[in-house]
Amino acid sequence: MSMEKAHKLVTVMCACIRREGGRQVLLSYRRAPGVPGLDGKWELPGGKIQFGETPEQALVREIREEIGLDVRPLRLLPYLHTNVWEYEDAIQQVVLASYECEPKKGSEPHVSDDVRWFDVNEIDFDATLPGTRDFVFLALKKDWFDKFYIRFECVDPTVNANKEFAVAAQPTLFSRYGLVKYWGRIGSRLTIRSKQFDSPMEMDAEIFETAKVRLRHGYRITEMEGQVKRYQVLGDIIELAREKHALAEKVQSAF
Repeated sequence: MSMEKAHKLVTVMCACIRREGGRQVLLSYRRAPGVPGLDGKWELPGGKIQFGETPEQALVREIREEIGLDVRPLRLLPYLHTNVWEYEDAIQQVVLASYECEPKKGSEPHVSDDVRWFDVNEIDFDATLPGTRDFVFLALKKDWFDKFYIRFECVDPTVNANKEFAVAAQPTLFSRYGLVKYWGRIGSRLTIRSKQFDSPMEMDAEIFETAKVRLRHGYRITEMEGQVKRYQVLGDIIELAREKHALAEKVQSAF
């Protein structure tokens, strides 16, 4: 007769440690043989809160013990993530919170194959633990990493007016969802629409389809902001616009 595994609940603090103007984040490699989904993934460094500690004290202690780095917590990121992991003898639920942190002056981490700095736009989030993407996005909120904007324009001789249309997108608090906004102008008319999606792939598919329709109707791209390495859909739209000779010169030179 098999025994039911014990259930455990732990609270873990992790640190989104930034440097190089905020464009690099420190990640550590997780080794947990026999735990599917946990072993062999990159994560934000951190650890469990011990009895009597505050979350900040636990975070500072764990980072110093794990990687030899003294950090200064800057702000608690407004998100809690929950993971459930099944070990050989127990099922463990982890409630994960994160602080945005910076290294203290003169302190350096013990960098190795298992601990390294990543340029943010080069992180493969599919190779990180669940929750990592969410915390990194929140730490970079309102920074260069969030920007995603495409503006389309065309001249409509039938109404003797310029027509404008724009797509703006930004990850929401929960990174598996996206928020995309469209607005267009024909003469003095202005419309706005917002939509939330179940996954980034769904959001990207609709953004690409929207761009394809606009380009087919004679629009050209006159302005674009975003990281092509982060948002593959941007690169796809740029190539489509180039094929249709619908990319403004300043956009062409920027990408």
